[in-house]
Amino acid sequence: MSSAKPLSSPYLFQSRHGIWYARIVVPETQRDVIGKRELRRSLSTRDKFEAIRKSWDVLKALRLMAEGKQPQSVTTGSEGLSDIHPKVIVYSKPIPEPYHQSSLPKLSQVAQEYSREKLLGGAWSKQTEITNRKTYRDMIALLGDIRIDQFTKEKAQKYKQHYSAKKDLSVATINKYLTRVTALLQWASSHYGTSNPMVGMSIQVSEKVKISKEREALTPFQIKQLFQGTSLHTNPKFSYRYWLPRLAAYTGARVGELAQLYLDDFTIIDGHPCILIRANRADQSIKTPSSERAIPIHSKLIAMGFLHFVERQRSLGHLRLFPELPKKEARGYSHAVSKWFCYFKKKLDWGERETLHGIRHAVATQLKRKEFSSDLVAGLLGHSHGSITFDRYGKEYKIDNLVKVVEALDWE
Repeated sequence: MSSAKPLSSPYLFQSRHGIWYARIVVPETQRDVIGKRELRRSLSTRDKFEAIRKSWDVLKALRLMAEGKQPQSVTTGSEGLSDIHPKVIVYSKPIPEPYHQSSLPKLSQVAQEYSREKLLGGAWSKQTEITNRKTYRDMIALLGDIRIDQFTKEKAQKYKQHYSAKKDLSVATINKYLTRVTALLQWASSHYGTSNPMVGMSIQVSEKVKISKEREALTPFQIKQLFQGTSLHTNPKFSYRYWLPRLAAYTGARVGELAQLYLDDFTIIDGHPCILIRANRADQSIKTPSSERAIPIHSKLIAMGFLHFVERQRSLGHLRLFPELPKKEARGYSHAVSKWFCYFKKKLDWGERETLHGIRHAVATQLKRKEFSSDLVAGLLGHSHGSITFDRYGKEYKIDNLVKVVEALDWE
């Protein structure tokens, strides 16, 4: 295997004989059942562009197989392939000629293929998919659905200038548009051998500007201000204004994670009432796989009557915790929350740098000052040190340990 030639995609590789293969890593929970760490199948071609086209259906079948949703139904490979894997699918089509420039795909096709690969690999959440696809649609509307090799330096300049000229966009937002297209063209460069004229187009920001624009952690005093300024509304349309700041302060969860909660995202684990942060439905999303976690509910929230509020919502026949919040394509269920908070914080005489996300920073700051391990804090906040599944916990992420972390949060 040392002679296998990797493609930029981790799902495709080339054997020492020059044949392209598709592969999927088997989830740990399925490895004992399947008996393998990964599944591989020959794409029966030495041409990487033909391999890309063939790989979609094969990768989909392999993923279903790896997840135990489809029985292993494969055929035996041909000569020279036994060193790769004894079970492969063999295609009978002849090896095609390499791409000519005129046959290179248009931007719409490249964007579709790139998006499909990202989704297949689990690299994008639903929200990320929506954002990126909209960026690519807007790019094509601006530049035209040109062939990928026709995306010249002049086109890159035109794309950059389009957003740089918008006075209502921050540098950070402009750079997001630029980096999304840069990533798309970099993928195309690896797969189609084209250039990437978007490289180096991002606007360089000095450290001084970065610091001045950086969102800050809210102080304990500011969180008290926020609590005092948000009372429990009798109008159910505004219940989120009371509960979301308090939930954020006593869980460290993202506002978007809390705004999308369903009532069945509340459960008892090891005797503790918990919130499950997950993407269990089509309208829910999490930032990364490590964002999936269980958070014990703080005793202060229970004392405030939060569990009674949950049961009240259930008794009224609601499915979601905050059914009054509509879902928007760009911001999910947190759109209305952000809109309200931008208006509300003016009453507190807060500036641009004070945001609801600053509560999450405040939680992290307080826990670190209380000398909790970075792994435990990451486990609570859903950072990339590791994810939590709800039927099996790592030693550091047992609910009893997380209860200690949560209960250490104090804003009084």
